[in-house]
Amino acid sequence: MTQKEIQLILQQGEGYNIEFKRDIPSKLRELTEEICAFANAAGGILLVGVNDNNTIRGVQINNTSRSRIQDAINTIQPKLDVKISEHTVEGKIIISLECKSGNQKP
Repeated sequence: MTQKEIQLILQQGEGYNIEFKRDIPSKLRELTEEICAFANAAGGILLVGVNDNNTIRGVQINNTSRSRIQDAINTIQPKLDVKISEHTVEGKIIISLECKSGNQKP
């Protein structure tokens, strides 16, 4: 995902296949529930580090956080192909989780 694509998503705001989370939730089940919802529908993108009003807040990310997110996604059955990437936008780090519609719904 490019900077331009992220800016377009921020301009469009949340919708059927776009969701924002202000922070990495302490209960990562919140992320997996969103990913499952996307997989059960037409796919979608979850941006972590963005407020509901489309403002970039940014997140603090380290290897422990990365591992926790990946481990949470790995609990979804059947396995989903979720692309996790980090982006610096306006000097702040946001995380994108991209999920396509699942062939076998989780």
